[in-house]
Amino acid sequence: MKLTRRRVLGSLPLLASIGPARAAKPFTPPDALLEAARKEGEVILYSSTFPEVQQEVIATFNKRFPFVKVNYVRASGGQLITRVQSEAASGKLEADVIDHSDRGQSKAIENIFADYSPPNAADYMPSSLVSPKLWPTATPCWGIAWNPEIVKDPPKNWMDLCKPAYAGGQIGQVIGQSGGTTWTRIMFERIVLGEDYWAKQAATAPKLFPSGAPLSDAVIRGEVAIAPLITNIVYPKKKDGAPIDFIYPPEGIPIVPFGSGIAKTARHPNAARLWLDWCLSDEGQIQSLRDQGNMTALKNPPMLPEGYDPAVDKLWTPDFGPFQSLHDPWLEEWNKTYRYRQ
Repeated sequence: MKLTRRRVLGSLPLLASIGPARAAKPFTPPDALLEAARKEGEVILYSSTFPEVQQEVIATFNKRFPFVKVNYVRASGGQLITRVQSEAASGKLEADVIDHSDRGQSKAIENIFADYSPPNAADYMPSSLVSPKLWPTATPCWGIAWNPEIVKDPPKNWMDLCKPAYAGGQIGQVIGQSGGTTWTRIMFERIVLGEDYWAKQAATAPKLFPSGAPLSDAVIRGEVAIAPLITNIVYPKKKDGAPIDFIYPPEGIPIVPFGSGIAKTARHPNAARLWLDWCLSDEGQIQSLRDQGNMTALKNPPMLPEGYDPAVDKLWTPDFGPFQSLHDPWLEEWNKTYRYRQ
């Protein structure tokens, strides 16, 4: 049965905000878990996260737990799932932890994951969870970025990205099927900004990029001036002094809670649990918020992201049913609208 826009809107949660911030809870793992993780000595992490972001997380974790070596294997979203499925089918899945930005793809292989929940499970927003086995270790969010050396009148909202003044390749876009992060954003655009938003935005003839990493570099180099981007690829570059700035648009901030868990076949299950417990703890979420510019799926976080005002800025994440069922037909329509061919 075809889902109309009216029915889709009715099935989606209203825009919400996190906060207010509260005092951080210390992360004190049980001695037995620490000792067991120390004996295992390593954890094998499969992740779709940008390498520069994940390496920073690993470095912070190892300041607390230097006795656990994190062996990091990176692949893009679809490639990672294909690898996991192939290894699992042959009985040779190497991963202890599978860390994925697309909850839908993680949910589709739910049988590969072990039962797991963190000590602070009750602190997380139910809307961020699609399975009791999968948890939002990170919650990237979308904003609008630009090069301030080029753009003197930057966009102030999502609708500004449809302005004729920014036409002619000034705007860059990540292709729709790059992964769950981009799918979340384009779903937000159609549902919240209007069914004609894609057509209006595509009329500016944006340049298309395979992922956010090369697009953010293109903004910094001035190859494009403006781009919707995940803030965790923008914020660290801005902190380092690169010519890039960003805003949280007032119409809403699409967020992308991860779907991460422990493999049933994990050879280092205690080190895996220590890793996930830490990532999901206040300590791990502070690192994500402070150092990477992510949001968090905690109901009341230990801090707020820089520039985020809970009284004004609203977060958006789709209901999981339409997130899955609309994926293929809407992406096909997006490709046609933006004249993208695989």
